[in-house]
Amino acid sequence: MTLNRWDPFRDLLKFQEKMNRFMDSSFAEPSRKTRSVWNPAVDVLETPDTYIFRVDLPGVGKDRISIEIRSRRLTIKGERDIEGEPRIAAYHSIERETGAFERNFMLPGEVNADEAEAKYKDGVLQIVLPKGGEESTCDISVVCRE
Repeated sequence: MTLNRWDPFRDLLKFQEKMNRFMDSSFAEPSRKTRSVWNPAVDVLETPDTYIFRVDLPGVGKDRISIEIRSRRLTIKGERDIEGEPRIAAYHSIERETGAFERNFMLPGEVNADEAEAKYKDGVLQIVLPKGGEESTCDISVVCRE
């Protein structure tokens, strides 16, 4: 028999993420330019020295991603366009969401924004925020990793 250790903090984070997705989808008002509003999946990890965010963004070009840190809030924005379609008689199913997205996260502590890194490979954006430093504001550029 395997014993699984219960982690109430992990369950609370999962609940908060579900509530954030519900609130984002319930109260979001897409602009005319935006075809839909969607929320990419995000994993948030903590090491002794950093906070790491991993965001699933398949089909989003790195030039369409914006990352910003302001007052201990991380904002990730972007847009996935509809792919160029061949001449189509009818859609049988459309499940992949397109349009703009925006995710906001309150950082649990101060980060050194000047040392932050963002890498994008195979549709996954990874943001590494070193702990420490003073409150600051910055934009982070995304680097493609080979």
